[in-house]
Amino acid sequence: MRVLLLSLLAAAAAARAEVRLFVQESHGLALINYECTAGEVVRAFALDVMVDRGRIVGISQFFRGESRAGSRGYGIFPASFRDHLTVTSRTNVNWEASDYRPLAVPADRPGATLPGLGSTGVTLELGALWDPLVPESIPGPAGTLCALHLSEPAQVSLAANARRGGVIPAEADLTLTPVFAGAFVDPATLIRNITVIGEVLTIDFQGGELEFATSIEGPWVGTGNSTGQFMEPARTSPTRFYRVRRP
Repeated sequence: MRVLLLSLLAAAAAARAEVRLFVQESHGLALINYECTAGEVVRAFALDVMVDRGRIVGISQFFRGESRAGSRGYGIFPASFRDHLTVTSRTNVNWEASDYRPLAVPADRPGATLPGLGSTGVTLELGALWDPLVPESIPGPAGTLCALHLSEPAQVSLAANARRGGVIPAEADLTLTPVFAGAFVDPATLIRNITVIGEVLTIDFQGGELEFATSIEGPWVGTGNSTGQFMEPARTSPTRFYRVRRP
């Protein structure tokens, strides 16, 4: 009887798990991170992200497409998939469409969706699709879901969007307890450091996309890089100027 009781208690404990969702500042961006604490697997996240001042003006650093061995993540965005992707040859999908982003559409659920980019809050939808016969394709126990760009310094907070399911486990008999933690994020537009090591130029920056020009008057060309670090071969000619452009 004692062994049976201990087994039942162990099973009950295994059926509950805590998932931490937290904001982390990195190079002026608000990273939305997750961490599973007991080996559990999350199928999807539906989250509301809000700022107490300014606006959320951009989103980047999100995974796209199916989770596969060697390239894992939460890259299925239901509303964006419906609106912006085309499936060809039954299973082929071009995941690189520029409008394919993990943003919910307010018109789908009025009153239960934050306004989106250019406002004080966004609702995120991120799911994962993987081959159950390939354990190596399951998303990792911790990672970054996306990065948000802010118009000014602000406190960023997180909450579950209950109408869309909140934090959804991969196993139906598992109960997940999400724990949320916000953070203060300062998106000051700034080139922080420029170094040349060997023949490689490295620029550390924050607050937007790095641009370059061969004249201080321009024209300015975007590098497509908003990650906070840019590297390229060092050049002596032509001279290059760099700046950071807010989203």
